[in-house]
Formats: sequence, structure tokens, C-alpha cells
Amino acid sequence: MTSKSNSDAVPAPGFVVPGARCALEMALVGLLIGLVGLPAENALYLGVVALAALVAMVVVLFWSLNRQMRKWIRRAQGKPTMADGSDPR
Repeated sequence: MTSKSNSDAVPAPGFVVPGARCALEMALVGLLIGLVGLPAENALYLGVVALAALVAMVVVLFWSLNRQMRKWIRRAQGKPTMADGSDPR
């Protein structure tokens, strides 16, 4: 089994920037849904809006997690990612 040199290794995906992006996207989705439903006078309608915001934020969280997992899988396979400027296919 041959090992790659440090210059040939695919760089590890970061966690800080994708985590901050995910948090920002979740906040934006939650705020947008909240702003649409804020003038709710009915408690049931307010609960539906809050539940919709929560579900949308969880969808964004798992979508972001899926993207990060794909980057780590591509790194484990030794394939390039978009971060190093090469074609991901």
C-alpha cells in the first residue's frame, strides 16, 4: 500500500466556514418564516408557523450536513473537491 506525499494529499474540508454558513442559513430561514407568520392572532396559527420554521431549519441543517459529509467522503476517496479549484467529477 503506497502512501501519498503531503503535496499530493487532498486537503481536509474545514468546519468553521461551513458551520457559520449553516447557522446563517438556518437563522435566515427561521426569520423569514417567522416574519411571514408573526402577525398571528390565533394561537393555532402561531404554533403552525413556529413548527414550520423549526422544520425548515432542520431541513437546512441536514442539507448542510449532507454537503459536509460528501466533502469528507470525496477526501477519503482521494478525489478533488471544489475547494481546491478542480473539477469535482
